[in-house]
Amino acid sequence: MATTNGTTPTPSTTDVDVLIIGAGFSGISTIYRTRKLGLKALILESGSDFGGVWYHNRYPGARVDSEWPYYQLNIPEVYRTFSFSERFPGHAELRKYMAHLDKVLELRKDCIFNAHVNDCSWDEKSGRWTVKTQQGHVATAKYLTLCTGLLHRRHYPEFPGLENFKGAVHHSGFWPEDLSTEGKKVALIGAGATAVQITQEVAKDADQLTIFMRRPSYCLPMMQRKLNELENRGFQAYYDILFREGRKSMAGFPSNRSQKSALEGTPEEREAVMEDLWTRGGFQFMFAFADTTVNKEANKVVYDFWQRKVAARMRPGKKRDLMAPPVDKMPYWFATKRAPLEQDYYECVDRDNVDVVDMNEQRIKNFADGGIVFEDGTEKEFDILILATGFDSFSGS
Repeated sequence: MATTNGTTPTPSTTDVDVLIIGAGFSGISTIYRTRKLGLKALILESGSDFGGVWYHNRYPGARVDSEWPYYQLNIPEVYRTFSFSERFPGHAELRKYMAHLDKVLELRKDCIFNAHVNDCSWDEKSGRWTVKTQQGHVATAKYLTLCTGLLHRRHYPEFPGLENFKGAVHHSGFWPEDLSTEGKKVALIGAGATAVQITQEVAKDADQLTIFMRRPSYCLPMMQRKLNELENRGFQAYYDILFREGRKSMAGFPSNRSQKSALEGTPEEREAVMEDLWTRGGFQFMFAFADTTVNKEANKVVYDFWQRKVAARMRPGKKRDLMAPPVDKMPYWFATKRAPLEQDYYECVDRDNVDVVDMNEQRIKNFADGGIVFEDGTEKEFDILILATGFDSFSGS
């Protein structure tokens, strides 16, 4: 059997009961449960350590938007011996959690890293899978589990002339450890969850940040806060119940969706409901009413509240109009796209060193040596291009 000590082993043939591709949350959960069944399992992982999406995504501000304590594995010997420090843990803390999983469950002895699978074949006669990697490993197994996730194939838009740009180009999903944006002119393509998190960091140290977007995200307040040890220990006694109830809910969190219409009651009563959920933070606000996504007038009620909250945090002008248009100009229905969670995103966008380009109005013609050339002939120079353009999460995976 190949040596699995956290380094790339000498390629050889390995035979196991269960072969698992991927060492993120899903892969770790799978090997834990197959071991419980008495099966011999092995993980093949293309990266150099555990973590999956959290191993690769290290861009500034990267953090999970599923709140504590639900974003962890339901493994008592692990959660009883680990404490999170924030309501919404950042990427560095999630890698610490992965290291804790490895230590407690002794995962590393059954994992081959730097092993990029490029071939899987099934033999009907023997009833076994044969899996090969680019590095030369060969493994056979009765069962094959693909724990490869959705966020690993980065999406690179086809911008004309991008190869001509002399500056640095980085996708958010492959962030260099030594990259500094301090004092630089930065272009950020995208306005989704990743772009929101990057903006909150880069806007504070870049000389100039320009955000290129097609339409805004309807961000919700994260209401981030620190957790203390007493709070961690107190909740751990209820984890079994919380996780069990979460499995019965719509999104995995033990909370109930409102059964009331946004058009019921008085305006003051509706306002009070929305204000309460807004101040709680997280995604609670999206489920304030039962008919938000099926009734146009109900949707407008919720959007109008959101718009007023955001507009109050920005100065009047073009950027505010783009980020939080009035209800009669809302770009799309509220709650029909996943809302990013933010901490000070709108204040960052409102900074004097941040500009927003509406790509529906100011279209990119091509890239030049120094930056972007628009269709009207104007050009914008920058040093670094950040592609927060997401992943081919479904059609490309």
